[in-house]
Amino acid sequence: MTGAGFAAGESEVGAVRVEVRSVNGRGLTVKQRLSSGCAGFEAAIEQQVRACLRRGSVTVVVERANRGAALPDRETLCSVARELGDLSAELGLEPPTIADVVQIASGSRGESATSRPLPPLLAGLFEQALAQLREHRGKEGAGTVAAIAAQLDEFTRLADLVATRAPQLIAEYRARLLQRVQEFVAANVPEPPPAVDLVREVAVFADKVDVAEELQRLRAHLTEIRSLLA
Repeated sequence: MTGAGFAAGESEVGAVRVEVRSVNGRGLTVKQRLSSGCAGFEAAIEQQVRACLRRGSVTVVVERANRGAALPDRETLCSVARELGDLSAELGLEPPTIADVVQIASGSRGESATSRPLPPLLAGLFEQALAQLREHRGKEGAGTVAAIAAQLDEFTRLADLVATRAPQLIAEYRARLLQRVQEFVAANVPEPPPAVDLVREVAVFADKVDVAEELQRLRAHLTEIRSLLA
């Protein structure tokens, strides 16, 4: 089913807007377009999506609300500061300033190759967006079910109509067939067989047009479809 979910707010990587969209798909595929500062969250994001959805082609977008002025996330700043501090002490250099830390951390954003778990605030925004997406998909699914159910009701109505008409059709077909056979025999067979034999053979052949078995099979299919929809 198609649908979309949105959430916006403060997170551990700054103010962000989370968007999750899906279109119909046989299985579940997840594509991501993440802003800087979200490197390393790809696996955790996909895991959260797969825990919520089973089907669809899903696109996840994370955008920063203040792209230009936003600092790298606190975890990245602290990690860069520790590494620079250790390196400065080892080489006997002046300790790095906050400007040094921000500059290097900003240059390294988006290059992390290490998978990280989603921090609580960011995970909460994804949970909101996914909940809204599921709500939209549910509404579309309910509409589709209603449309299919209307078709099933029409099938059922027609099957009931056929069931009431079928016995009469068999009798009418038997009468027409017997008349034609009698006309053919009278015109082409020098010694016609006994009438009782003709009637018996025509009855056996006419019974082959009985659609009772087909109607039973159709009703079984209709019941199974309703069960699947439910």
